[in-house]
Amino acid sequence: MSLPASETAPPSPPAGREAVEAIARLWVGRFANRRQVEASFARGGPAAPELTREHRSQEVVRLEAPQLGEVVLFLQECRAAVPGLAHRQRVIRLVASSEDGEVTAEQLFFREGPTYDRPLAAPEVVAALGEDAFTRWPGCDLVFHFEPAWRRWRGAMRPGGCRYPHPVDGEVCAEFAMLLSPDQLWYRDRSLRLRDGGIRGEVDGFSWLLFDRLPATEGLESGARPLQAEALVALGLPTLAAQMGVWEGTFRRYDADGGLREAFASTVVQRLEAREGRWHYSQTSLFPEAADGPKRIEASGWIEGGRLRFESDRLSGWAMDIPDAPGTTVLLLESRDGSNLRMQEISQLVEEGRRRFRTTQTLREGQLLSRTHMEERRTSDDWRVWCPPEISVADG
Repeated sequence: MSLPASETAPPSPPAGREAVEAIARLWVGRFANRRQVEASFARGGPAAPELTREHRSQEVVRLEAPQLGEVVLFLQECRAAVPGLAHRQRVIRLVASSEDGEVTAEQLFFREGPTYDRPLAAPEVVAALGEDAFTRWPGCDLVFHFEPAWRRWRGAMRPGGCRYPHPVDGEVCAEFAMLLSPDQLWYRDRSLRLRDGGIRGEVDGFSWLLFDRLPATEGLESGARPLQAEALVALGLPTLAAQMGVWEGTFRRYDADGGLREAFASTVVQRLEAREGRWHYSQTSLFPEAADGPKRIEASGWIEGGRLRFESDRLSGWAMDIPDAPGTTVLLLESRDGSNLRMQEISQLVEEGRRRFRTTQTLREGQLLSRTHMEERRTSDDWRVWCPPEISVADG
């Protein structure tokens, strides 16, 4: 059955203010390139310059900043290699430049501070800045046109227009192109040395970086904390990412019949760090008052395929956020030492991420052995300030 012509014909390109608003709606949001990175790693083999292997993320918000323009956006892009910083940070002013649907994205570069790897900034702070806080090179603006056949917007710098002096390589010409569609954002970026035509710098070879739009429930809501790289690029695990830090609490262990075996204080320190373009996880659990003596357990893992994966001589398993259940994660572990133990844990963040409840049950061959209930309060968002005491270490 053929579709009606109205459903198959490309849409008419918008123009003027309508075009500006259309681009703003597509550009505003949270994006991550995790699917592209996972495909690169799944390919196997050595790294290739045309393949992106580093996790990146973007957050774009619309500012109420009439002193800068009618439609003003603020973009921050983070890389796994530089967590806690914005690798790219721009203010973008959208202006309808012609009646045929052409829209110019004027790039406003921060006048003060480094060009790249800048401290993350709150949108409300940026919205209060005036024109004197920025520098603009008109040749580096993006010009957008609508592509009806693809139902997307294509933006690019005008050929040869974005030139600037580099302290080492002399005059350089930047080339940047971008695609905007309802579910995805693409871009490619490189710069050329004009003295010899060589490539001075490029982002992941000549490939396009592909960012998928994150659902509204993903991103930074868990924990209600300020923008941070960990929560943006943690590969679809915002609740797990929001739990990084230092937790103090109480563990209560019960037997299979519900009888309390023991209760003791605990300190759990969770870390998420970028190494070699990927996210690595580590956890230190301290039980100074456990019945069998003070104990310190170390566990580590990595993020892959939308899960936090664990592998050691004793245990293997994974953890992930539960879809459509904000603040909730699940953990499944199996022993590898012949004991045939299985551990299942569910965790819930409450009070805007400041408190956490966890319940773990341990089974062997289908029989319940014990349950552990944990009530914890976050004492620090920054695990870097924590100093571990001298307690013997066990592999998690």
